[in-house]
Amino acid sequence: MTHIGTPPYLASTVWLQGKVGPRQLKTRDYTRALIESNSPTGMVLTVPVAGGSSAVKRLSPAMLEVSDHGDWTRIHLGAIEAAYGREPYFQHFFPEIADAIVHYPQHLARLNVLLVEKMLNFIGYDEAIEDIRNLRTANQQRCAAIANRLESKIDPAHSFLEAIFRLGPDAIFLLG
Repeated sequence: MTHIGTPPYLASTVWLQGKVGPRQLKTRDYTRALIESNSPTGMVLTVPVAGGSSAVKRLSPAMLEVSDHGDWTRIHLGAIEAAYGREPYFQHFFPEIADAIVHYPQHLARLNVLLVEKMLNFIGYDEAIEDIRNLRTANQQRCAAIANRLESKIDPAHSFLEAIFRLGPDAIFLLG
C-alpha cells in the first residue's frame, strides 16, 4: 500500500491505488465511504463521531472517536448487503467486515486501519503484491489490459469492498 497513516472509512479503490492522498482529504472524508446504490452517484455511509461535526472541524482524524449514536452499524451493514449481497464473493468476505463494524474500536483511525487490513488480507496482498509488480514490470501491456478490464467492472471512487465482492482475490490486480 502506498499510503502511510490513517485511511478513510472503507477506503476507496482510488485511495488504495495512491491516486488520492492525505492532502486531498478533509477530516470529514475519513468518516465517509461511498458505495453502490440505485442512485447514479452512489450512497455515502458516514460513521458518527463523538462531538459531531464540531469535533470533525477541530480535531485530526487520529483524534476522532466513534460514537454509538444511532443505529449506524446496522444501517451500514444493511446498505452494504443491499448493494453487494448478490456479488460472487459477498458471502466469503462480508462476515469479516460485519464483525469489525459491529465490534468497532473506540477510535475512528483504528477502525479504518482494521478495515483496510481485512480487505488487503482477503486478497492476499502481502503474499502476492511483489509477484504482481514483477509481472507488471515484465509484461506491462498485458497487466494494464487486465487491470483495465477489472476496473471497468467497478467504480474506483467506491469503497474497495466493491472490487472485493465482485472480483475476489483478482482485485489485487487493481493495486499492483
